[in-house]
Amino acid sequence: MKTLTSFFVFVTLASCAFAQQEPKVLFIGIDGVRSDALIQANTPNLDDLMSNGLYTYDSWHLGVTVSAPSWSSMLTGVWEAKHNIYNNSYTGSNYDEYPYFPTRAKEYKPDLKAVEVTSWGPMSDISNGGSVYNSGWDQAILVPTDDVILSTAQTQLLDPDLDILFVHFDDVDVVGHGNGFAPDISIYMNQIEYIDNQIGQLLNSLYSRVNYEDEDWLILLTTDHGGIGFGHGGNTDTERHIWWIASGPSLPNGVQITGSDPGSYMLGNADEAVIDEVPVLTDIAVTALDHILKDLDVDPETVTAWDLDGKSWLDFNTYILGSNSAPGAFEVYPNPNNGLFTAIFPVSTGETTICTLTDLSGRVLSSNQVIGNGLRTQVQFDFSSLKSGHYILSLQTSDHLLTRKVIIK
Repeated sequence: MKTLTSFFVFVTLASCAFAQQEPKVLFIGIDGVRSDALIQANTPNLDDLMSNGLYTYDSWHLGVTVSAPSWSSMLTGVWEAKHNIYNNSYTGSNYDEYPYFPTRAKEYKPDLKAVEVTSWGPMSDISNGGSVYNSGWDQAILVPTDDVILSTAQTQLLDPDLDILFVHFDDVDVVGHGNGFAPDISIYMNQIEYIDNQIGQLLNSLYSRVNYEDEDWLILLTTDHGGIGFGHGGNTDTERHIWWIASGPSLPNGVQITGSDPGSYMLGNADEAVIDEVPVLTDIAVTALDHILKDLDVDPETVTAWDLDGKSWLDFNTYILGSNSAPGAFEVYPNPNNGLFTAIFPVSTGETTICTLTDLSGRVLSSNQVIGNGLRTQVQFDFSSLKSGHYILSLQTSDHLLTRKVIIK
């Protein structure tokens, strides 16, 4: 797997250059949603997140396709061989050595406030009668139904001190076990669409936060596994083929990532080279850490000592283009803005970059050349004459096409 050092190095180089909006993470998990079912379902809220971020229908499960091992891989950033969860009893866990990502984040930001809301008892914090410890949650709230999950999560979003919120919806999996996991089963598809509506209400609460304009929320969504017949836990494509969404103001818009099946650790045929190029479960924790700690000078040696298996998808161009060396992040600050903003991007000294601003229809509004002046080139833009709306800033170098959504208020 790629090391974690590369994607944290840019923080050291860039964080001193300017103050940033406060990074925060909303991680939404939807249990038991097959990738082909999500493609066919009517999910306008998830579609909107995809159009304002990067996404894939080609994430592949490499481990045990049951809930506890899967969520443990997502929340720790390591596979079963390290966190040692192989079934839903959570017995024998190794959270001492491989804790949930909020615990890792608190090594650098001890005052972070992190909350979990779930209706699935085994996943909840041990203080709530669950099986998980060393999670880093300030609160692990166990509620009876997905409807109560929504209202509880909305209440948590009223807290201006909240930094990380994990919301776990379980009812799609419950319906799948009772009626079957397949796109041609209407009650299963209806439940996916119902949860999409719940997510829309949750996002409205997020966007209504008092300090939202001063915050940089990374929204992550995925599922733990698919299903076949009335169950899951095996290694069929419909159990292993899942999906992944990352959305937020600092991400590109509408970028779909595709990739082939890298195989499975459980089958003994996992191809590490392919795994480095496709989104997998362990990437969730690493991407969340990359975002929540991006305003700090994180020590690469400490990060490497965490021994995580995932990679960050914030520097998505590295993986789309198949490069083995991360060029660094392309950032726009502030974003949203009033038309005055700074772009910071990786380009070699003396290399020519074509900077193009377009509207959402693709109409070119501005295009000019910039000559790289260092590892992290900074360019200031003045588009204050443009009306409020969403725009796309693209940077074309000799071997990279980088894009970022720009929001002008």
